[in-house]
Parts: sequence; C-alpha cells; structure tokens
Amino acid sequence: MGQSSVGLEKLGQELVTLKDQVQLSKYVALATASVDPSQPATSLMHVRLQENLANVQSFARYLWSRTANYALSRKRRLEFDAEQAALPPGDMSVSLSIADATRDAFLEFNEKYPHRSSEVGEVLAYCIAIEHLGAAQLAAKMSLKTNNNMPVHGLDGIHATVDGGWLVIYFLESKLSKTANGGAADFAESVADFTSNKKQYRREYSIVRDLGNLDTLDEESRQVALRYFDVMASPDDVPKRERYVGVVLYSDDKLFKGLSPVNNQQQPGFHEKELAATYKQELEHHQKAAMKHLTDHGADPNKCLVYFVVVPDADEVRELFYGAMGYTPTKVLP
Repeated sequence: MGQSSVGLEKLGQELVTLKDQVQLSKYVALATASVDPSQPATSLMHVRLQENLANVQSFARYLWSRTANYALSRKRRLEFDAEQAALPPGDMSVSLSIADATRDAFLEFNEKYPHRSSEVGEVLAYCIAIEHLGAAQLAAKMSLKTNNNMPVHGLDGIHATVDGGWLVIYFLESKLSKTANGGAADFAESVADFTSNKKQYRREYSIVRDLGNLDTLDEESRQVALRYFDVMASPDDVPKRERYVGVVLYSDDKLFKGLSPVNNQQQPGFHEKELAATYKQELEHHQKAAMKHLTDHGADPNKCLVYFVVVPDADEVRELFYGAMGYTPTKVLP
C-alpha cells in the first residue's frame, strides 16, 4: 500500500471520529431516489406523518436539537465537555451554557440578515450530509457567519468522507422555497456563482484548513488532513472529488391535503405510504427541473446531488424551529 493510500485511509478514520450522530429518518422519510446514470442525482423526501397529518412540529424541534452540534465548532464543544467533566455528578449547568451559545449564534445571524431564510435548511442539510452521505462536518459555518470578518454569502456547509479511494468533499447549499422549481433554480444559481468565483472557492478551503474542525485532531492526523485540503495540491497526489449538494425545503400543501379521509380500518402507516406513492410520481419532473436550471447556469449536473424535502408550509417549519428557542423570526417567504 502506497504512502498516499495509507494517508487517505488514516484520514478516513479521522473523519469518522468527527462525524456526529443524527436520526433524521425518524422525522423525514425518503420516498424515492433517481438511479444512475440519470443526472443530477435526485432524492425526494417528505416530513413524516402522525396518522394523516404532517408532523412538522416534531421535525422542527428535532432540527433545533441538532443545532449545538451544527453551529458550534468541535473545539468549542470539546471545551464544554471538559467543563462538564469538572462538575460534580448530576450538575447539568453546562447544558445551559451550550443552549445559550447555540441560541446566540442563530439569533445573531437572524438579526444581522433578516432576509435570509435558509438557516433551518442549513441544519437540515447538515443532517442529510451525515445520514445519507456519511460525511463529517469540516467547519461550523453558522458560528463563522456571525463573525464580522466572514462573508455571509459563503457555503452553508462543507462535509467530507473517504469513499472508494477518493476524498469526497461535499459543498452544501440549502434553499427554502414556495416551490420545488423555485428552490432548484436558486440552487443552480448558487452552484454557478460558487464554481465561477475562484476567490470564494479558495476561501472555503482556507476555512477548512485554518478555522475548521481539523484542529481537534492529533498533530500527525491534522498534517495528513491539511495536505488533502490543500487547494493547490496536485490532483494525482491528492485524489479528491468535489460534489455540490442542494437541499430544497419547499411547500406543497395540496400534496398533504390530498390524502384519503381517516377511517378505523386503516393500518398503521397507511397515509404515509399513500403520500409516498403519490410523491414518487414527481421524481422525473423534479429531476428535469433541476437539470434545466443547472444546465442553463452552466453548472455540471454530474457533480450535483439534489434533495427535495416537501412539507405543507416551509415557512411554518422555520417559525416552529425558532419557536423551539422562544423566538419569533421575521417572516420571509411570501
């Protein structure tokens, strides 16, 4: 085994240690996904049901429960661990500090950028990257975006995993939208803007190298990781793939209102199966819409993955998400 292969294997092991645990599938179901070679890779997901009703409140609260891991750097989280370990058994006061730090990050972001609406989508994208792509978060972008020296227009997330002899880097973009088509158009525009902006491209790699979660690895592992995240490295020396992941959280109230009336003869999961069967029929439409927008913007569909997540009202999910922390955000989706 060559030195490069050994280094990549070690990096893969270290990325596993950085990967958080999520259980998104309890709240969001995968209805169907496209099959290669059709492009872009497209998945249709929907909020789970409580009998015949969309369980958006549990979904929003679950996303809020993941925000500390999403928003706080690994270094800061380890500091909280050390503070907790120093306390007497049963003393949970550190948990209040964690909650406050997380809430402050989101409130500061919302108040500084009231017309940005995708922060709940960012947490959703984080969960999808971990659960469906097996990729660890490389940088806590939310905490960086509240820094006055960081541009708000940066990517929503950067994740990575080692797969099949490649380091696969996922650039995440989340969109909240009234429609699937509108969200796909917004994602395509973001991909095109990012891929054509070499300065921003280099900045994102610098964030991983200088401000990301790699600094919590031991020095040997960190040096291996830094070599693989060197944007100027030779492609032959560092086998890596870059993929662009779009998570579109969008509204379709008619889909949920079109379910059969409730009766006592229905088996558990009846309405969720009915919803999934209807929703699956939208796969070709959604995939073609994503393809059209990506092609129109000059982006490469072969390097894109699109996750459509349907709820009755995307803005309601955002409001419930902030409501879980006792805050009422500015309504931004008309």
